[in-house]
Amino acid sequence: MAKRSPYETGELSDSIFLILLATFEPVHGYRIMHDIESSTHGAVKVGPATMYTTLKKLKAAGWIVEIAEEGGRILYAATDEGRSVLRRDFARRKRLVAVAEERLEEKDGKDDG
Repeated sequence: MAKRSPYETGELSDSIFLILLATFEPVHGYRIMHDIESSTHGAVKVGPATMYTTLKKLKAAGWIVEIAEEGGRILYAATDEGRSVLRRDFARRKRLVAVAEERLEEKDGKDDG
């Protein structure tokens, strides 16, 4: 069985998550790339091909819209559906972190004792 797309499941990759998060306010693609690299202190870098392919797919999924052009650049903004998808994926990520913290604390406690 073929693996389902994150656009079907709502389980976002890190780059999709960060790009969608960046569109909570109107923003153009180049700014998104710069902001992701800056906010993650270089841990995540999104290149132009990934950026614009992802924006196209986010738009097709109905999670973002093109709202205007600013200086020849298209501005993108999250839709209500896109915001909802991001919030659900954020909650999923928090649950994963909670499980990891619990397991690591258990493991650390056993190593000490």
